[in-house]
Amino acid sequence: MTLTRRGVLGLGGAALLGALAGCGASALATPVAGVPDVPLRRHTRWTGRPDGPLPAAGDEGVPFTTLLSNTTARPSLRGGVLVGNLPARSSAAYVTQPLGAPVRRIGARIAFGPGTTSGSAALVAWNGAPEVDRVDGHLHLVFTPDRWIAGVLEGGRVREIARDDYGLALPQDGTPRTVDVVTAGDTVVLRLPDGTATSVRDARFGTGSGTVAVWEFYKNADDSAEVTFAETWAG
Repeated sequence: MTLTRRGVLGLGGAALLGALAGCGASALATPVAGVPDVPLRRHTRWTGRPDGPLPAAGDEGVPFTTLLSNTTARPSLRGGVLVGNLPARSSAAYVTQPLGAPVRRIGARIAFGPGTTSGSAALVAWNGAPEVDRVDGHLHLVFTPDRWIAGVLEGGRVREIARDDYGLALPQDGTPRTVDVVTAGDTVVLRLPDGTATSVRDARFGTGSGTVAVWEFYKNADDSAEVTFAETWAG
């Protein structure tokens, strides 16, 4: 399934564009000491694999579905990591797996290459095939080389709840860094790629409306940083 440019703006780009413009940063984020334990139900290691197309299924045997927006090239394995193969323009690729239950944890080991901070990865939980006018989901977490943005999906729109800069911008040298998002009631706990953790509270995080785990590659411009995934998981 291929999404239109409207799909990019509705599912990923709107939150990122708003953040980059400096609109309405939230003060809801607070530091946390630890992350609740949520067992993994999906887990794939991309490192060490030969170059080639995206496998049909993850390490646990659950099939992947790939959705594209403003691109025709699918993610693939190259250099031991999963790459988005996004063109030099605003575009997105979504690698998804169903959980059959609300997503309570989603994470990845991500890396950024050279380019502007308008390139990002997103960890998303949505409720099935993403038709832009109606898709909902209780998690939409964006990570760029210099900031994070927490939100949800409502009726095909990203609703931003909180965001903040990292203490220091991440080196854009291809080094994988862990991002992990766990829900605990109406709170999400974020393990950030700079090695810190924070939490954000909002009732919409507790709805459990998203039962499909989504790992997103996103570019907002032709010079956006490339993103790669070395490992993906969800529970």
